[in-house]
Amino acid sequence: MKRIVTLLVVNLLVLSVFAQVQVYPLGNLPEKVKYTGSVTYALPSTTLKVTVSVSKVQDVRGYFADYAESLLGLTNIIQQNSTHYLINSVEIEPLKTPDMTEVYRAFTSNAVLAESMNKAPLTAHVAFPDGYLTAYQTHTASLPEFFKNYADISYTQQQETFVDTKIIDGVVTQVPANHTKTVSKSFENKAREAADAIMKSRKDQYNLVAGEQETPYTGEALAIMLSELKNWESNYMSLFTGVSIADTIQYVFYFTPNSKLEQMTAFYFSENKGLNPTEGAAANAYTLNFNPRYPKMFEVAEWYFPQSGFLTRNRQPVHVTLSHDKKVHDFGVVNMYQAGSTFVVQPSAKEPFDINQVGIVF
Repeated sequence: MKRIVTLLVVNLLVLSVFAQVQVYPLGNLPEKVKYTGSVTYALPSTTLKVTVSVSKVQDVRGYFADYAESLLGLTNIIQQNSTHYLINSVEIEPLKTPDMTEVYRAFTSNAVLAESMNKAPLTAHVAFPDGYLTAYQTHTASLPEFFKNYADISYTQQQETFVDTKIIDGVVTQVPANHTKTVSKSFENKAREAADAIMKSRKDQYNLVAGEQETPYTGEALAIMLSELKNWESNYMSLFTGVSIADTIQYVFYFTPNSKLEQMTAFYFSENKGLNPTEGAAANAYTLNFNPRYPKMFEVAEWYFPQSGFLTRNRQPVHVTLSHDKKVHDFGVVNMYQAGSTFVVQPSAKEPFDINQVGIVF
């Protein structure tokens, strides 16, 4: 009998400790507050920061593209100017943010807990609107200097040899003479000269590697000369093949999945138009998919208030993927509050309690 009484006393003491914290939904507060400490907090939620790196690629046709096959045997060249887009990478980062649909006010009459509540620091957080978009260019490319500034001389000097008749010492004499005139180069001749420069570079490279030069160059000097010749060849080759330049643009989105972790469209992307955050054809949609690794431990159909203790929420692992058509980008497992369970935390009435452990303080 004595043991039963002791257990009842202990249970009453425990219940009295628990009753020292009462939690109400923010929109359903009691009319009169008799407690000395209080705090407003939101249950934590997981917002995904999605960073997409996109390349804007511009293909520029070479000046001598029409002669690439006839002079150099090249067929895989840029045939016309065009612009297309490529996705380089997609990364996600989970952020702890407040769930504004789950905001509560906690009260206590316990002196230790009241001090903790009254001095609770505001949690550092930023609430991001879903689909919020920022875009910034991380790298801007330009045409290579040789390609951009290439201007072959359009005219050449041509010598003509003829016989000039002169009277020397009263004698009519025919003497040879030269006449130099300036003539315009044809576009084909310009292309031939560029092709000749390529062939000369290749020949010089061969001679250097084969050791047919008379001067015994050091390895370092030989490497420098070969590098310059290859660069020369590449510059002239671009006049036939064309060049591609890419600007890298990064886009940042913020997505907060709902409590059911339903799939959501992240953005739209096409090779012709690039990335669009809100509008696009269904075939261009990139979708975030969520697959919780474990079911929630328990679901509460209805909470009754006030609750004796802090309502809080834990995190559980979720497998996150980004899908487009039949392609899937796997982000792996991300711990998310939406997959966790809501439960009650019973603080100690004798020790300070960190309110930020249960939610995000306002």
